[in-house]
Amino acid sequence: MRLEKISEKACKKIDFDTVLVNQHLKTLEEMVRIDSRSFGVNEFKGDRTVPTDMIEILECAKNYLTKVGLSKVWVNSSGKKHLFPILMGEVFVGDEKPTLLFYAHLDKQPYMDNEKFEKWGGTPPTELKWNEDGSRAYGRGAADDLSGVVSIGMAIDALIQTISDSAQDDSFSLPCNIKVIFETEEESGSHSLIEQIYENKNFFSGIDCVVITDVVNPAQGIPGLTTSLRGIIQMEVVVTKESEKTPIDEQTALYKLLSKLIYDDHSLAIDEISKSDQPVTDNERKGYTYVPTSVEALRQMAGVLPETCLSVPEDIASILIAQLRTSFANARPGHRISGSVILGTAGARLSFPGAKDPINLAKQIDIILKDQNPFKLKLHIDIVGDSPPIIDLILQSASKDPHSGVNGGPVPIPEIQLARMIDHLISDDGVLHPVIQKLSPDCRLSAQSLFVDQGFNRRLFDDTTAKSLVELRLAPGNKDKSSVEKLKKYLLENKVPGFKLKITEDKGASPWMTTISHPVFSLMLESLEKGFGKKPCLYGCGGTIPFVEKLMQALGDVQPLCLGAYDPDAKMHEPGESLSMPDLLGCARSIIHLISRIQEVYRSAEHNQKK
Repeated sequence: MRLEKISEKACKKIDFDTVLVNQHLKTLEEMVRIDSRSFGVNEFKGDRTVPTDMIEILECAKNYLTKVGLSKVWVNSSGKKHLFPILMGEVFVGDEKPTLLFYAHLDKQPYMDNEKFEKWGGTPPTELKWNEDGSRAYGRGAADDLSGVVSIGMAIDALIQTISDSAQDDSFSLPCNIKVIFETEEESGSHSLIEQIYENKNFFSGIDCVVITDVVNPAQGIPGLTTSLRGIIQMEVVVTKESEKTPIDEQTALYKLLSKLIYDDHSLAIDEISKSDQPVTDNERKGYTYVPTSVEALRQMAGVLPETCLSVPEDIASILIAQLRTSFANARPGHRISGSVILGTAGARLSFPGAKDPINLAKQIDIILKDQNPFKLKLHIDIVGDSPPIIDLILQSASKDPHSGVNGGPVPIPEIQLARMIDHLISDDGVLHPVIQKLSPDCRLSAQSLFVDQGFNRRLFDDTTAKSLVELRLAPGNKDKSSVEKLKKYLLENKVPGFKLKITEDKGASPWMTTISHPVFSLMLESLEKGFGKKPCLYGCGGTIPFVEKLMQALGDVQPLCLGAYDPDAKMHEPGESLSMPDLLGCARSIIHLISRIQEVYRSAEHNQKK
């Protein structure tokens, strides 16, 4: 039987409610059940205090790949050297065959909810929950990236079964060698990945192409081939006084520092980074206009409030360029456990010792700040104390809290806009806005950060330290290590005099971008069209996959193919994460078509020459 017929027959096994798909969904359910958060634990009373050792999820995945048909599957054995080991597996066909490496990850984001799991509808995020028509399943990791894990497994399983059923003798086999790597540290930065790759040089040698199933498609059931990813740098910034004689408090000094991260139009104010963003060509801008989405859909992805203005013109191309090809700044209270997300709401509690009239004071602050709200975020000013007047400022840009950092760029960040408002109310030397000063000449201001939930319930953090998690998403053209130094330098240059900073680096990864001149990209586009039954588009991802750039660095001249196994409604990194069955099945079928035709691109003679 010809390979074309083999792939067609294998793809028939990948459909709603087939025996093979249902078997794999049971494994998905088992993997969702396992707590494999690689950071951000201790989210509520009774939660675990340290991340899991990943043994349970690795054992589950090892059994899964063995059952699928991989002849060798093992966990990287480095003793206790790596807290987050990689899982590797392979099917070897022959030296004369090309070799495909498939990548997905097993670790997950934090749950980002309380012990009642209210944002998950009361169902624990470790319980896979289906909607009525079976088109979507909810659970932490169901999309990011267990849908990638299962799409790889289903494709290999369906092909091996079909070949086994169709072969007249033992001479008929897979058209290529298959290798698989499942990572357990992607969400926390892939810090040990390069070292683990070098520890397994034999496994990672001779690879022609890498297939990565960890990106989002442009719309449900519409395939995209991702050709760019933003990078990321994060650091915890703590502000402390150098002297007790400083005229403002530490939290106010932190807000004033955060306010310097952006310009008035909300663009990144660190010119050394923003000017390194690779320019978007006229053809690329035109291409973004053809992405099958809408301004309304892009706003809904981030849950942007109807009255909130974006920081860029509201057309598809401008929004996508801001999301995919532009560096931007994000900040979150450093006391709050969260993943790489944007918080839709921010709050601060301001005390005004020396002021006498809280009602008039709140009224005047409201008037002042309305002029400092260019993006029309929802502003709440509440009096919570009379003597001295204590006023809560609550600022909201989005109903989704949190929403994924993938959406960041065109959506104003409430925490930074709040910082700019507070910066406007008081100078570095403690002088209040003239209107407030006139109202209460002896008035002073001190600030505290607030935890604010979606219902606008707020509370002070138990930890009163003035600290923030400052995050930059880096557009192609930048590098993570040099950007870290540029950000540190900028923060130190812009701190309020009389204060010092303690900066602790967290995760980091460089952006990535590829050309599509190699013929494997054309083959992948054709495979996506067959697999999804819809015409694919070239796309980008505003998120970060540290693996991609790091693997390219380690392996050199290897073509990367980034496929979407989930859709924009998946809420990756957010509460209520879900997988989309049309995207899961479409991705698996696309992989089958790619494997079946891979020798058209990497022919034996060329492959041997490369070796």
